[in-house]
Amino acid sequence: MSKVQKISQGLAVSFLAASVLSGCSYVVKTGANVALGFTEKHMIPPILAMQDAEMVCNSGNALTPAIMSTKGMGADPTRVAVLLYAASGVCAENQALEAELRYLRASKAGQVTEAQDARIAQKRWAAIAAERQYTGYKLFADRWESKYKYHLGDSCPTMRSDLDQTVYLMGMISGLQAVTNDINSGGAVNVPKDIAAIVERGMVCLDNEKFWGAPNATRAVIWTLLPGADEGKPDPYQTLKQSVQLGEQKGVRLSHALYAVAAQASGDDAKIRDALRSYAASQADDKPVNPNFKLIDSMAGLIVRGISDRYWTEHTGVRTGDDGMSHFWDDKNEGAAELDELFDGGAASEVPADSSTTPAAQ
Repeated sequence: MSKVQKISQGLAVSFLAASVLSGCSYVVKTGANVALGFTEKHMIPPILAMQDAEMVCNSGNALTPAIMSTKGMGADPTRVAVLLYAASGVCAENQALEAELRYLRASKAGQVTEAQDARIAQKRWAAIAAERQYTGYKLFADRWESKYKYHLGDSCPTMRSDLDQTVYLMGMISGLQAVTNDINSGGAVNVPKDIAAIVERGMVCLDNEKFWGAPNATRAVIWTLLPGADEGKPDPYQTLKQSVQLGEQKGVRLSHALYAVAAQASGDDAKIRDALRSYAASQADDKPVNPNFKLIDSMAGLIVRGISDRYWTEHTGVRTGDDGMSHFWDDKNEGAAELDELFDGGAASEVPADSSTTPAAQ
């Protein structure tokens, strides 16, 4: 066989191998995209309709690596992954909260070593939460800027699908949560602080009424947290109050959670109690939850409960009990006082009667 024939034969084999491999790659990519499309269309809506946020957060821990593996196959897992990272962030936040409550109890009891250990655990879990939330935010930001050819926070993309808009909302909120948790971790993840300003500007791209008042509530929280961000803006707490009312009407109480976050950051007891009481009042039977977004409502509830547990533990050493968001440890219980007076009065009136009859009997 001549040298030219050998070279030609080698090229033919190489071309055939490349064709087969590229064909396999195309099949894998197509299969991954089909699977993700099925997930987005048929699995995400039922998950958003679930009320068990704890179960979904554990699912986020389990499924995120599998979903992200499709990226290596050439598919785009962004929309599913952003929601899963947000859910898995909830798990880490819950663990950070438990460690913080342990720290508060140990501090009250003067248990120095226990308090130090709890604080270390809290920072570690806060770092994990920040890492997950920041990863979700970066996935969202990179994909949206590439897809819509714009810079996040500078202008608004034209998002036609409800899922894209929901992912936009969750991606933005994940970015804000990542900033907060990174601060709580002592800056372990180095989340850029300018994300807060990007989120504040970017939230104007969503329909505030369609998304239960959450876009304006998010902006209002940032106005209270970021120095100078409230300049030329409406009163943040008035905006939060309006958003809370809209959230109740729409059946998704994410605005209640954001109000509680702002109130907690303010350190104002009156604001904290008003936020907690507002959430407790919103759970009345005549204020049903939006059946399509029970998960987001439930996640918001976990945030409020965590703030309430922290507030109660700081002051009493125990977390929120039954009706603990409506009534607080130092509230005057007028009903109980009236009953005490009634029984005391009754007992007092009976004593003279008994003593007066005794001599007569004798």
